[in-house]
Amino acid sequence: MAEQSKAERRKKTIQRINRIQGQLNGLKQAIEDDKDCEFLVIQTHAIEKAVSSLMLHMVGGYFDHQAPEQLEDDPEETLQSIKRLFELSHR
Repeated sequence: MAEQSKAERRKKTIQRINRIQGQLNGLKQAIEDDKDCEFLVIQTHAIEKAVSSLMLHMVGGYFDHQAPEQLEDDPEETLQSIKRLFELSHR
């Protein structure tokens, strides 16, 4: 697969965020409509997975668009950034 441009990746990131906002609005409406707990948990789990996928997408963008140049400029700082991203994503 060809590498996405930074603008394409940004557009896809915004689309993912909009989708998550829609899921959150749907969950809120389901709560207001007094849907059963199982339905709410299923919807919440879907939101959790979507947020996790968003985070991976953003980290992937870092590796595609920022890290290569940063590695050339300051490899040690870039490795520290990668380590922080890994730690943040596994909290």
